[in-house]
Amino acid sequence: MPKPRLFQPAAAFLTLLALGLSACTTGYYKKWADKEVFGLLRKKASKVPNSGQAFLDITPPPPVRMEELRKNMKTVEFLGERAFLEENSRVVSLADALNFGVHRNRNYLLQKEVVYLAALNLTLTRQQFSPIMSGGGSSTLASTKVQSGVNNLVRTSTLTNTGGLGFAALTRTGALIATNLTTNFVRFFTGGADSAVSQLGFSLTQPLLSGAGYLSASEVLTQSERSVLYAIRSFAHYRKTFAVDVATQYFRAIQSREAAKNAHLGFIAFNFVVERETAMQKENASTKSSLFRLSQQRLVFNRSWLQAIRNYEQALDDLKIQLGLPVTERIMLDYKDMKDLQVIDPDGTLDDAVTTALTGRLDLWNTRDQVEDTSRRVLVAKQQVLPTVNAVVNYNILDNPDRNDFALTPRNRGTTMGLNTDLNLNQKPERNTLRAAMIAEQRARRELELAEDQVRSAVRTGWRDLQLARNQYDLAKRGMEISTARLEVEEAFNAEGQGTAINLVDAQRDMNTTRDLMVATTINHTLVRLQLWRDMGVLFIEKDGSWVDVLNQEKAKGE
Repeated sequence: MPKPRLFQPAAAFLTLLALGLSACTTGYYKKWADKEVFGLLRKKASKVPNSGQAFLDITPPPPVRMEELRKNMKTVEFLGERAFLEENSRVVSLADALNFGVHRNRNYLLQKEVVYLAALNLTLTRQQFSPIMSGGGSSTLASTKVQSGVNNLVRTSTLTNTGGLGFAALTRTGALIATNLTTNFVRFFTGGADSAVSQLGFSLTQPLLSGAGYLSASEVLTQSERSVLYAIRSFAHYRKTFAVDVATQYFRAIQSREAAKNAHLGFIAFNFVVERETAMQKENASTKSSLFRLSQQRLVFNRSWLQAIRNYEQALDDLKIQLGLPVTERIMLDYKDMKDLQVIDPDGTLDDAVTTALTGRLDLWNTRDQVEDTSRRVLVAKQQVLPTVNAVVNYNILDNPDRNDFALTPRNRGTTMGLNTDLNLNQKPERNTLRAAMIAEQRARRELELAEDQVRSAVRTGWRDLQLARNQYDLAKRGMEISTARLEVEEAFNAEGQGTAINLVDAQRDMNTTRDLMVATTINHTLVRLQLWRDMGVLFIEKDGSWVDVLNQEKAKGE
């Protein structure tokens, strides 16, 4: 019986390789993927204005820490029984709100993951155009028992070890290059020699008509590369929208608080008037009808005040959700941001704004490039109609038949060359694909026209809204002056017993409305201006979500 040989080197190598790969931890794969994806995104992002590096971290945020924010130690009377909600609460500025939002908002994190996954998919597509290693093997023990003659049992056991190692690469001309090393070792336990069948093979398959050339062969890679660029642009545009949305909710919450304050002022004022009217009623200086009217209006103001407090609390909760903060977290907003607001008129003309938007909007860049994608697919579909003709070359090196171990012999080689042809006689699938591609191109051009018109409309609407917001602010300012003077006159008349209850009620109601309008129009003008900058594509966003002044020459009107 021959002496058993050691396990063959090729099989041993494959086994060790498999064990090594299985030992890789999840953390290793994460770091490997992140390094490749983020490196890819850095290069792509350099081609997108204001894309920043905000998408280079998709790690889930840690639990929120509010200790770095200052505490509010005061309470205010106009919140009534709910004033305790602001005591010891954390003061959140607009900058803090934007910073919380870009790190904790759930949809914002989702958009970052969308960009990451697009790049992750590209890494796999790129791999198809680089050598891809493959390896495997098997070990099988077969045992048989055969009875020969009387009381003569023959047992035969066979151990078969097979192994293979190879790689394949798809070139950008459509050629497929493959190499494969295979071996098959058989050992007989019952005696005899080992047999070995090994082979090293090379193959080349090059399309000559259908599927040939860079355009057709690289279509999947080209589209994947462009899809990552589209994802980065979409995210950069989304950041602008997100920053404006956060600012909108932030200032609307401040506006709700101001509304509660104004409603409380109206209620207190009516309390004073009702108490004075009650005292005058005892002296028969006023009619019961007037007192009843004032008392009834006081109830209306009381209801409005309570509703305003409720609206403020709801606005805060909605803002917390937008920022990714727990709704149970007690916060109040920094009124310095409100005091810093200025009513600023834009420079330039409407035509300048429209031209800027058509040039700078990143979503329009994507739409224009998608028209190019559909045109390219039409060319690819035209090529797919051609017959399939592939040149095939195979080259094999075999082992030495006179030896039983692993021993490739270059002299034992074989070569085959030929053509694989498919006349593609059934062309209906290709016809349908081509026609569908042509229709998709038509649709993409229409969508581009629509997108450009929508941008023009959005800028024109924003420009009109900004002019309207300016006029509304000026009117509210003038109305504030009139309401203040009117209320002073009505209160003076009422104190002297010359005024009427209805006039005082109307004056107080108009005063509250005007106070609300002053706050609303100031905030609205700022938000409309930010929305216009966003629609023009010139609202540049910092890493923490804050915006950069897009027009350094902006000045308040009259300066």
